[in-house]
Amino acid sequence: MTASAPARGSDPLGTHDQKRAREIVTPEGIAIPVTIASRSARFGALVLDLTIVVVSLILLSMLLDFISGGVASGAGDQTIGNVVAAWEFLTILGIILGFFGWYGYFLIQELGPRGATFGKRAVGIRVAARKGGRLTPEAIIARNLLRDVEVFYPIVYLIV
Repeated sequence: MTASAPARGSDPLGTHDQKRAREIVTPEGIAIPVTIASRSARFGALVLDLTIVVVSLILLSMLLDFISGGVASGAGDQTIGNVVAAWEFLTILGIILGFFGWYGYFLIQELGPRGATFGKRAVGIRVAARKGGRLTPEAIIARNLLRDVEVFYPIVYLIV
């Protein structure tokens, strides 16, 4: 059996894959070979996760707008102050639910038994500690807060 020639621009020795290869030792002492996810896989997972979160938040916003429209039309003889108070309550509720939706999605998914969000599962990656176990809740919270600082705040700064 003959081996085919490597494609142009490819890495014939596989050094790129070797750089991402790691070995994780489980608490039972079993060595498991793993490959660190590529940047494109991580980016794809982030885009899928953001799509899920943003679509969910848009649907939540539409639901709250629908509810607030019902509050305004059902006000009838009530004072304007009651309607404004109801809208303020729905706005505060929307902000709180948006916060928990944005941060809770990543936290709940990564703290779960699979250690991955839906986007990470779709591209075949998961979150793992450097020594092979699951990440601690503190580490997951820290990495999700740092994602905001490193990715989203600069994007918002560039847009605004």
